Amino acid sequence: MYTEIELKLRVRAADVSRLQRRRLIKSLSISPAVNQKLYSVYYDTGSHDLRLKDIALRLRRDGKRWVQTIKGKGEATAGLHQRYEWEVPVLHARPDLTKISDPAVLSLFDNARLRESLHPIFTTEFNRSKRILRLASGEVEFCLDRGTITAGDASISFSEIELELKSGSSASLFQLAVDLLAVIPFRLENRSKAERGYALAAGSEWLPQKASPVNLRPGMSLGSAFGAITASCLNHLLSNESGMLEGRDVEYLHQMRVAVRRQRSALSIFSPLFATDSNSIARELRWLARQIGSARDWDVFVTETLPLILSAFPQHSGMLALRDQCEQRRLHYASLGRGAVESKRYIKMMLKLGERISAESGSSLAGSHLRDELESDSREKSLEEFAGELLTRRHDKLKKHGRKLKGSGVRELHRLRIAIKKQRYAIEFFVGLYPDEAPRCYSQSLTKLQDILGKMNDVATMERLLGELPGCEDDLAVQQAIGVTLGWGACLALKKKRELGRAWKSFYKTDPFWQ
Repeated sequence: MYTEIELKLRVRAADVSRLQRRRLIKSLSISPAVNQKLYSVYYDTGSHDLRLKDIALRLRRDGKRWVQTIKGKGEATAGLHQRYEWEVPVLHARPDLTKISDPAVLSLFDNARLRESLHPIFTTEFNRSKRILRLASGEVEFCLDRGTITAGDASISFSEIELELKSGSSASLFQLAVDLLAVIPFRLENRSKAERGYALAAGSEWLPQKASPVNLRPGMSLGSAFGAITASCLNHLLSNESGMLEGRDVEYLHQMRVAVRRQRSALSIFSPLFATDSNSIARELRWLARQIGSARDWDVFVTETLPLILSAFPQHSGMLALRDQCEQRRLHYASLGRGAVESKRYIKMMLKLGERISAESGSSLAGSHLRDELESDSREKSLEEFAGELLTRRHDKLKKHGRKLKGSGVRELHRLRIAIKKQRYAIEFFVGLYPDEAPRCYSQSLTKLQDILGKMNDVATMERLLGELPGCEDDLAVQQAIGVTLGWGACLALKKKRELGRAWKSFYKTDPFWQ
């Protein structure tokens, strides 16, 4: 058994020949390229019991020999995959569980029904070009894979690069990826071939993904906590990336925007504690937030707000014309957002964050390389103390905002909404440090406030977006429609402000669960 650490990069088939013409890979090679034709069969039960346990059982033919591989539960962040792997040669293309010598692995197959129900689920067939590269800080196995995944009558093709760490620090994988990005474009691939095969077999597309819980435990170091939180934010972002680029559903973009906001919040929480400068990452996150933020604002207005108003004025010609103009603006900003996510700048930012996470978690075959960046006074503080002080500080700030609630204007309410959002994100990050039910009432109160303030902010955003529409002053019907829309927004804002007062009183009575 060993821990496999590799970085997966999805490339276009058309770019492979360009990579092969460049000297980068050849100049780093310390072994000739070995070409293989690999055929693999993945086994599971009809109800995918192994997949539910995060286990993959694979039989792979390499030349005339078959190898049985079991891959255990692992993690993937910014394309970096870490998982346990067990391999053993077998005689035939059928699972032979008698070959398993590791008791921990054997226990995964202790169910007789499971063993008897194993059958092929999907196959992969691809050509692999493999060589060993020597880098400044270790050795990496470079694999270029091109082929197909097949499940029944369905199949998909793929071209990808796998950079597997053989020695040294995983930082070398990310630096090599940056060098490759100067040669060809690529996407970070967080899904393994097995995950794509299972999705193909199920006939399902990758649905919009919400943030997964952060697995923090009492006693963790601040550096490890930062790495775990950042990994959660990045996985949230990347799991919605393909759907957003394909324009399948506006919810993909929504979740990407939430992921960016969570990552910015995490950076603001931890960056004051680190000796190294985090401003460059913060700048890149602000850039991405601006690029996708405008697209999301138009999505909300066109797909959520306008339909409510149109339902009350279905035959109003000005409303229909306004909707068409707004839809064109929405498509324009959606295109700009996709362009940002498709850019090399975005990929470089993902690689930089991925490298930071791997450094904090000590992903290295040469031992832990956890950065000793925390200032001395911070290193003495436990994670529980750090979280409690942060939540208290932000809670006190919220109460100060609340004292001025009656006379608050748009800007003050916007600042309150941001403060509430930051407190909610912090609770989501640190919730694992507290008993299961402890944060429930406090979080529900914050959610209620955020929802109300969010609707009020939508009204303010709507006014700004309508002001961006060109040429409306020459169309009387559209001008009337804009007036109707603004009037509807003003009524909604008044209603929500009354709700805000009641929700704030409820929140004020809620005791902080961490004290």
